[in-house]
Amino acid sequence: MEEPSSGPAIASAPVHSNEPPTAPAAMSTVNKKRPRIDLNVQTGERRRGKSMFGIVLGTLNKAKLEDRERNASEAAKKRHLLEQRLQAKLQKETDSVRRAEEAKKDKTTANRKEEDLQLKDSIYKLRRIRLPLLSNFLSTSDIIPSDLTTTSDPLAPLPRSHPPPLYYRPAILTPSQEAFLTKRQAEVAEAAEKEWLSFREERTAGIEEIMRLRHNVAEEEARQKKERDANKEETLKEEGDVGQVKETEEQQVKEPESAMEVDEERRSEWAARKEDVGRESDRKDEPAPMQADDEDAVEY
Repeated sequence: MEEPSSGPAIASAPVHSNEPPTAPAAMSTVNKKRPRIDLNVQTGERRRGKSMFGIVLGTLNKAKLEDRERNASEAAKKRHLLEQRLQAKLQKETDSVRRAEEAKKDKTTANRKEEDLQLKDSIYKLRRIRLPLLSNFLSTSDIIPSDLTTTSDPLAPLPRSHPPPLYYRPAILTPSQEAFLTKRQAEVAEAAEKEWLSFREERTAGIEEIMRLRHNVAEEEARQKKERDANKEETLKEEGDVGQVKETEEQQVKEPESAMEVDEERRSEWAARKEDVGRESDRKDEPAPMQADDEDAVEY
């Protein structure tokens, strides 16, 4: 036989835990629809901003129009022409300064070339006269060769030594000394003449160069003189143009001031008229005093 159960049967019941919900569930419960921005809340401020922006745009447009009118005016045209003339004058002065510097350099170069040529001319003239004379003498540094066919530079200076070499001429020459001197005289005379001719060509070319440079300097000085005279006339003309431009601008400035004065006068006249009209209306509204007639007079 089966033994009866010792206690009543326990039914299985669902278990409810107190744990918090998971993250997606929490987000779904917490997040709500965001309120929409009411665009009609700050209408006054927006209108004020639009009006300020419109004022700024109007000011800018007005400035542009005034600038255009100023540029289109007669004074602006004269000023523009005056600026162009000043730019051309500045460019001309820059070129003039550059040319003056070049002329100064040419003048200095010509003076230096002339001094150099004068010095060389005196040196070569002296050599042309002195070297043939010295060729008639022997020197202590001469070595008379046995073979006179050897050649050397006849215009070469004497070697330096201590004591220095001396020129001398014996009273009676030996045949070798006489042959040596005859040969050297001919070589020195020929070499000195060639040297002089070569220097003459150099001197002619140098003189032509000096004449060209001085001609350029003279032309530049004449041009500068003409420019100074022309600049005086242009300066007087520009001063007159500047005076006209200033007068025109002053007239343009005075015209709006006169218009403003006329407007102020009209406003003051209109205010005075309004005051007069107000006084007359006040007088009309006041009750007139009653005058007693002789017939209605009552005697007491």
